[in-house]
Amino acid sequence: MKNSIRKERKKEIISGLYELSQSEGLENVSIAKIGKHLGMPPSLVMHYFPNKRLLILGLIDHILHQYQLIYKPIISKMENQPRINPELLVDRLFSRDWNLLFDDGVFFSCYAFIFRDASIKREYKNLHVKLRMTLKTLLDKDEVLMNGDTGLLAERIFVVIEGAYYYLSMMDDPKTYDEKLKIFKDQVYELIYSEINRLEQPARSG
Repeated sequence: MKNSIRKERKKEIISGLYELSQSEGLENVSIAKIGKHLGMPPSLVMHYFPNKRLLILGLIDHILHQYQLIYKPIISKMENQPRINPELLVDRLFSRDWNLLFDDGVFFSCYAFIFRDASIKREYKNLHVKLRMTLKTLLDKDEVLMNGDTGLLAERIFVVIEGAYYYLSMMDDPKTYDEKLKIFKDQVYELIYSEINRLEQPARSG
């Protein structure tokens, strides 16, 4: 029971940090502000998170949990399917649902700490590794792609995705955004279909 209460309280505090970071910016959030926002004494916040660094580590863990949700529709669709649907996969990977799951401004504010804190850098690395591993697991479900290097394919796909999100976050004009988005999606389609064609070639030749 105690562990359950502790877990819920920590989740509540991290949610409060996230909400304040959205409206005020992570750099402007203090433990005192979190306490006021949640209607609890700062001493209680510090009981669970003695310093802001630990709060940020908790927030990064929250980011990972939220980002993993983007894969849920693909996983459920593929449960009884021998082949992956590239269109569904690419649409989900580039979906604006990422923005609904987690605020880009908070994500990049957390990211800036990797240059000053080795632990935060390690946690961000773990976050990106887990996202790649989840994608690899999806690619491994495809009866053709599973015969290739799905880890390398997942890595190449994420190089495009991460570059795309960084660049697209600067696009204010919807038309320009959609044009650039199509370019990045086409790049991922090319990666997937090129690998499928490469793996199917020996079968066709035989």
